[in-house]
Amino acid sequence: MNFTLKVWRQNGPQDSGRFEVYPAVDIPSDASFLEMLDIVNEGLIEKNVEPIAFDHDCREGICGTCSLTINGDPHGPGGAPPASST
Repeated sequence: MNFTLKVWRQNGPQDSGRFEVYPAVDIPSDASFLEMLDIVNEGLIEKNVEPIAFDHDCREGICGTCSLTINGDPHGPGGAPPASST
């Protein structure tokens, strides 16, 4: 599956920030959102581009550390945590 990610990038609290667009190409259909970010980051690192920063812990969706907002919804489509592998 292929996606286009629009990621807010900001170098610090004084920086005005901006959206950056990143392609997410050939993502396995069973990948979670966080796994997709890992795949995109691997490609960015290979190109010597600063990877996308995001918090994560066990990725089980229990404590909320992995919580991301996807299209304004804090748990992604269907109410499942973005880290869910189900």
